Amino acid sequence: MKTPILLLVITLALASCGPAPIPETYRVKFPISPVGRTELLGECQWRLEYYDSAGNFRQKDVSGTSAEIELLQEWPSAILAWPYWPEKSLAAGLFYPAGAIFPLDVTGEAIILSWEAGAEAYFYRELDKAQELNTGTNRVPMYFDWKRFRTLLRENADSELRLDPWIANWKDIAERTVRSGFRQSYVRREARTVMEVIIPHDGPWLAASPFRQPLFWKENEGQLLSLSSRPEIFICSGGRISVSSQMLLWIPF
Repeated sequence: MKTPILLLVITLALASCGPAPIPETYRVKFPISPVGRTELLGECQWRLEYYDSAGNFRQKDVSGTSAEIELLQEWPSAILAWPYWPEKSLAAGLFYPAGAIFPLDVTGEAIILSWEAGAEAYFYRELDKAQELNTGTNRVPMYFDWKRFRTLLRENADSELRLDPWIANWKDIAERTVRSGFRQSYVRREARTVMEVIIPHDGPWLAASPFRQPLFWKENEGQLLSLSSRPEIFICSGGRISVSSQMLLWIPF
């Protein structure tokens, strides 16, 4: 009669040494604001975008330094966090997001969001949207080699892209990847034109990219900017400009 009891004890002991259970929820931790943002705009709110435990795309508006989410865990997924300031009518989407790739950015039961992973998570989301429009292919983001892609973007891309990944057009790269497969040559600076822009208000000015330092432009002075066809946002205490190689729009607060 002692043998079954001994086997039960051994079984329980072995079970206790197995892998730790995967948590059902994670606490996402937001990054520190880039230089100049809090001083000019105050603390931001965050719009989280992620795939929940059932695989559905979700949005969640939160404030503070962290938030809890239920996350899809069967394959790699992306979390985006868009900063916004509703009291200044600065909606989510004007500034580029922070982000994370699950499970690369998991530490214990926390997911550490960063500005560096923002472009990676955005690329994931754009791949997913492009795949939905091209159902004949099987280039879905959960099968993508995100660890290898991170190494490419942070270590092997050209120096400009390593300093600021938002100079690439990730929507275009995602669409091309879904159509014909990913190629390293796709990851490059978007074509730009240098143009002079007359500044409508004294700085400091903040760019949409978290990797750009504050710009101390003066009212009515001309600045040579490298612009693409996509509108780029700059914000100061008096309002914001939306500027591209084809247009300039000044929106006072």
